[in-house]
Amino acid sequence: MSQPDLGANLFTFTGDRTYIVYFTETPGPIIIGQEGGKLDYQGIEGNFTFFGRDIRLQESPLGALLTVTLKLNDDAGGLTLTVLVPRVFGASEQTSNTVTFETIAIKASSRGFVVSEGVELAYTILPLLGTAKNEIQPL
Repeated sequence: MSQPDLGANLFTFTGDRTYIVYFTETPGPIIIGQEGGKLDYQGIEGNFTFFGRDIRLQESPLGALLTVTLKLNDDAGGLTLTVLVPRVFGASEQTSNTVTFETIAIKASSRGFVVSEGVELAYTILPLLGTAKNEIQPL
């Protein structure tokens, strides 16, 4: 399946104690196993870097859903982060235009393997300020 065209190749997102940088293609020099994009996350859960296959990007009626796993679903439960990324227009390498927009991230906490009443996932909504631009990437 091909990746959605987001209209830019570099996105930054800032919110409450959160900073995310997403490159649609991994900046060089590219190391085998790290191709296919890069996402840096800094938040209350810690600092994480994700590459290629660890970054899930899917189209939806709301825009692209950019998802990474911050904590694996073990006995204590897991945590995923999904950022809603709209397609942008006007981000250009020639003019260094930056497009600014508002969006949200959704943190989904799973329960783990505990069997009791309740819901499988709990959601935390995080408002984000996003910027998008096209940047010439090093090889």
